[in-house]
Amino acid sequence: MAVDSPRRITRIGRAVRREIQAGRPIFAFFIVGFLILLTLIKLILAQFSIEMTTLSTVLIGAFAAAKGAMLMDETSLAQRLERYPRIVAVAVKTFFYGLATVLLGYLERFLEALHHTRSFGGAVSFMIAHANHYRIMAVALGVSVLFALYFAFFEINRRMGGGALRALFLEWPVVSQRPSVPAP
Repeated sequence: MAVDSPRRITRIGRAVRREIQAGRPIFAFFIVGFLILLTLIKLILAQFSIEMTTLSTVLIGAFAAAKGAMLMDETSLAQRLERYPRIVAVAVKTFFYGLATVLLGYLERFLEALHHTRSFGGAVSFMIAHANHYRIMAVALGVSVLFALYFAFFEINRRMGGGALRALFLEWPVVSQRPSVPAP
């Protein structure tokens, strides 16, 4: 049993390392996207002198989005979507995450209201009266656009071959040795 325990810990460590390696580019995509979305929201709210500091929420949200996107590809829904054109897969996955964002936005407002009112009925009434529906929908729209971009890039990369999209955008182009044509 003593020999099995270190072996199990080593296996778990390797699995965690593989997950981190696989999720790092996805996390980077969502952290940049969420930071742009946060900046946009802060610029809009600055007009109304509303302060907003949620960098930690962005980091947690980017991690959750990256892990959620990775998990989505392992579900039976993703396997069923393989039979449809890629635009359908992108649209369905985007709709799913947009709806989840709306539900989480209202859940967050409900939990805040429950903290204030200390009753379920009061929390529902407080949430309906005080939730900023436009802000929840704006955040859901922004998150949906990010997920649509991610899923579209994912499908393009899969079609072009692993790493091709990264190479297209992040590697230096190879300059040909042909002489340039002089301008007339």
